[in-house]
Amino acid sequence: MDHPDAPPAADPPADPPPGELPLADELPLPVPAPEPLTLPLADEIGPAPLPLPPGVPPAAPPKPEAQLPNPYRLLANIAAVFVSLFLFVRVVALEPFGVPTGSMAPALLGNHREGPCPRCGYPVRVGAPAAGGSAADQYDSVGCPNCGQRFSLADAMNLNGDRLLVDKNVFNLRRPRRWEMGVFHCPDPDPREYRKPYVKRVVGLPGETISILDGEVYADGELLRKALAELRETRFPVYDMAFVPDPGGWNARWLADPAENDPRLPPASDRQPEPATDAVVRGGELQLDAGRHAQAIRAVTYRNWSLDDREEQAVRVWNSYDGLRSVGRLPLSKRAFEKLPPANDFSVSCDVQVLASSEDGSFACRLMDGADAVSAEVTVGARAGGLAIITHEGKGPLETARGVSLEVGRTHRFEFSFVDRRAILAIDGKTVAPAVDLPPAPARGEVRRPLQFGARGSRLVVRNLKLYRDVYYTQFGEHGTQPPHGAPVTLGPDEFFMLGDNSGNSQDSRKWPTPGVPEAEFIGKPFLIHQPLRAARVTAGGRERQFQSVDWTRLRWLH
Repeated sequence: MDHPDAPPAADPPADPPPGELPLADELPLPVPAPEPLTLPLADEIGPAPLPLPPGVPPAAPPKPEAQLPNPYRLLANIAAVFVSLFLFVRVVALEPFGVPTGSMAPALLGNHREGPCPRCGYPVRVGAPAAGGSAADQYDSVGCPNCGQRFSLADAMNLNGDRLLVDKNVFNLRRPRRWEMGVFHCPDPDPREYRKPYVKRVVGLPGETISILDGEVYADGELLRKALAELRETRFPVYDMAFVPDPGGWNARWLADPAENDPRLPPASDRQPEPATDAVVRGGELQLDAGRHAQAIRAVTYRNWSLDDREEQAVRVWNSYDGLRSVGRLPLSKRAFEKLPPANDFSVSCDVQVLASSEDGSFACRLMDGADAVSAEVTVGARAGGLAIITHEGKGPLETARGVSLEVGRTHRFEFSFVDRRAILAIDGKTVAPAVDLPPAPARGEVRRPLQFGARGSRLVVRNLKLYRDVYYTQFGEHGTQPPHGAPVTLGPDEFFMLGDNSGNSQDSRKWPTPGVPEAEFIGKPFLIHQPLRAARVTAGGRERQFQSVDWTRLRWLH
């Protein structure tokens, strides 16, 4: 059936003439081939995920497992950082130094031997003999500086000297200061010593004229004096009450005054002081019981009593570190000992426990130097109304500080010194009154009784008592000494006068051809004894073995 609205059929295209190809747009379009159907593998087919409830966030994708670093690589990195840091500090900032000799003993110990005193237990340290010296002569007979006992260190093991950490930059920022230690290149032209690292104490400063007289050092005619921290570094032990002789104890070294006598006033009776009984000296403690009433007094005096010769003797300048050879011959004789210079500058430290006190209670300490006596008296009780008074025997009060006291029920650290003609009082580590300076004495006699304690209206216990003497600079050498040994020396604008604490056994500015050490030759300032050594023992396999171990009691910062 025809559809009148349908368009007429188009004529088919005519065939091209023979030999003529059709144009591209005249070719029929190709039909694309269907894409092959890719089916999932069996292990990829799973149930469709269920829809999450409303408000529940989708789970986070699992995190990949962390891989642990290689332990050997980590150890190598840490070692590399440590070595780099050590080399940087070693080259730029700090440097360790060993102390082979005893020129600074007892502040710094060189190679030595050590052993306890068989009578009181005090640790006795004696330095190695000088080059060419005999170890048998040095160690066969040594002396205890505390009780005087002689014994042998022949079987003791050899110990290396102290090791120091030295700040190499401090003297680039400032000049060396008086009384501090310094490490420098030795100026002695002797090829065996030239430019070796030495450690000594700075005493003379640039431009000063230095002279040594009666153990003291003068700069431009003025007596050089030390502050509290400085004298702590230069003191030598005389007596340590904590190490008690057995047998005998310390009673013979303490004289107890009659209770009716006040040490500050003329005697009220003719009774003389007598050796202290066990009621006063109990082992290593002093019992000062003056609490019966407000004006009760208990006073005791320390005397340098020889436990062997059984007599009072003057305190002498002797360093036990040098052994008994330091007085000229073995064994130590009384005549040789009496040729040593007398000690005149003393300091004391102790712990004072206050058990009870009246309203007017006090504690006093007196020191003598062979020319004068000074005392420090401190209130016992409430601090608000307390006083600390430094008094000169004959001149009266020299200095007073308020708000200072020893409180009942507490133990206080007490320090008092009369060194370089300067009196210093410190309680619990701090000075409580300005230092008092006395003029130099033209002559000072021997001292046999350097120390006194007293209590008024209070009951006290004194523990850990230590008596010291100050460093004594000898006349060995030609620079800074007195005729006929030598003459005063004037330093250049950048030179320093260096001295060893162990003055009788020290090569220093007194003896070098050129006494002054130029500032450019300083290496640095020692600030820490980081490896002091002691002998240790261990038993293994039925045998006792000795070895060197760190002596933790001597590890300390240096001023």
